[in-house]
Amino acid sequence: MTPVPETDAWTYDDFTSGELDPARWIVMATKGADGQRHPYQDRNARVRTGDGQLELTVDPFTRFHDSDPRQNNAKQMYQSVRRFPVPAAGQLAFEVDMTVRTRGQIPYDLLDAFGTVNLFDLDTGVVLNVAATNDSVYAIVERLVIPGVTRPGDHYIHRVVLDVATEPGREHHYALTYRAETQEAQWYVDGRLMYWARLPVPVAAFSAGMALFSARDLTRYTRAERERGQGATGSWGPWRISTSVR
Repeated sequence: MTPVPETDAWTYDDFTSGELDPARWIVMATKGADGQRHPYQDRNARVRTGDGQLELTVDPFTRFHDSDPRQNNAKQMYQSVRRFPVPAAGQLAFEVDMTVRTRGQIPYDLLDAFGTVNLFDLDTGVVLNVAATNDSVYAIVERLVIPGVTRPGDHYIHRVVLDVATEPGREHHYALTYRAETQEAQWYVDGRLMYWARLPVPVAAFSAGMALFSARDLTRYTRAERERGQGATGSWGPWRISTSVR
């Protein structure tokens, strides 16, 4: 007889409070090439919560840098205070609704302005995102270069546009899953499996995140081509987490 999976599911945040809960979310920060701590926070950010979702607007984007992507790409990003361990013999799943509406985005440019649902592990440099613009939904799988963790040769990033019809402000239900035994991640949109990838290293735990980005290549585009007055609004919630063990 096939064993029945043991499942545990809970809501991490249903955004019913009038303020973002600091026990659940913090603004992510990184150490830049200058050695200073740089929060992923835009001075134009406006945040609203309390009706079952977090709504974030940055319009226009103002967080730009000409040489360091860490000080340029993420306009505003929140990371979960909690890290979620992966069952040794089972699956970890994250589910959340997201809407994205960009203003002034170059049509079908995946990096000009976009919103994200993020899973990441800084112990291995693994990043799993689903991202959306006014006209596209796409999966991202990446391994970051982190001093003392990964080497430049370990870095890669894949962006795969998914067969999902969308439009400005359209809500989609996203689920990202990871299974320890196979090191496989899966991307679901509105209940449909849309993409999967096998990771190069095992991941023991993930942090969750949500963000607005503008990440055109700093070496290809001038400041004027990146900072054109574009902006975006994203909403997320509720976040639900589940584990299944068998």
